Amino acid sequence: MSSFLRSSLTFPALGLAAIADALILLPIDLRLAMEVLLLLAMAQGWNLLCGYTGLLSFGHHAFVGLGAYVLFMTVNTTGLSPAWAILAAALVALVVGLAMWALLRKLRGPYFSIGTWVLADSLRLLFGQWEWLGSSRGIVLNPASIDPTSFADMVFYLALALATLTIFGVFALLRSRTRLALMAIRDNEAGAASVGIAVARNQLAAFPISASICAAAGAIYYLSVLYVDPSGAFDIDWKIRVLFIVIVGGLGTIEGPIIGVVIYFGLRELFRDAGDLFLIFQGLTAFLVPLVMPGGIWGLIQSRTGWQLFPTRRVAQ
Repeated sequence: MSSFLRSSLTFPALGLAAIADALILLPIDLRLAMEVLLLLAMAQGWNLLCGYTGLLSFGHHAFVGLGAYVLFMTVNTTGLSPAWAILAAALVALVVGLAMWALLRKLRGPYFSIGTWVLADSLRLLFGQWEWLGSSRGIVLNPASIDPTSFADMVFYLALALATLTIFGVFALLRSRTRLALMAIRDNEAGAASVGIAVARNQLAAFPISASICAAAGAIYYLSVLYVDPSGAFDIDWKIRVLFIVIVGGLGTIEGPIIGVVIYFGLRELFRDAGDLFLIFQGLTAFLVPLVMPGGIWGLIQSRTGWQLFPTRRVAQ
């Protein structure tokens, strides 16, 4: 590994290690820490698609529900460990993501966004009518697969592993030539194709990767709940949370979702007992931040300071 690559990886590694130590050692509720990590992973996965490829998906909550159901059915029918079932959920989402991309690949702009939303809602209706999956009643995880003495810790560490792998995976991807290809496609798809960039191949890669990340996060979240039903697992509120986190933090950056997830949970905890005030302030934040800071909070910080916590741009030596 070159000295340049080592230096560019050192700060992110130390930063994530510090965050992980804080979540483990400080008196923080493990469930809250798990939710923070899972939404961070989902935001990074969605940001890879929208922020770097320019494909605005309104249907990624479909993969949250799909991942949860695959985990439950895998564990209940095969007795497989939940940790391995999460991998199965990600693989199934990868395949379903490829199938959805085959249907959506010729759509652009609002047509693509609406198309993803329609497919997501179709999955919700399908799972709600599928008797083998409990239809609208949902299903419960087989208690024999759970060790109650270590269950909470296991779910937290699974969430921590997913968030860490997602951030470093996206970082490694964006350190490669793929970043330039994705950003060229986002800015001008026809122009990118004219200079030899494989537009379809790069978009094909981004969509199922982001789908797999959301599916794994959904699987871990509903593993912690021990119950899943279509109305909750396929709720568009998952998409709204991710959208808020990425837009407020900074679209097209790795640092942005980290800031966005802190703001989201800060607002949620601050107005926990204040009824609809959380939704009011969430809406105001989502409106005012892009208005005042078009690049999100991290975009403003970076423009003023030049900081890069995750330097994805390669500099000539």
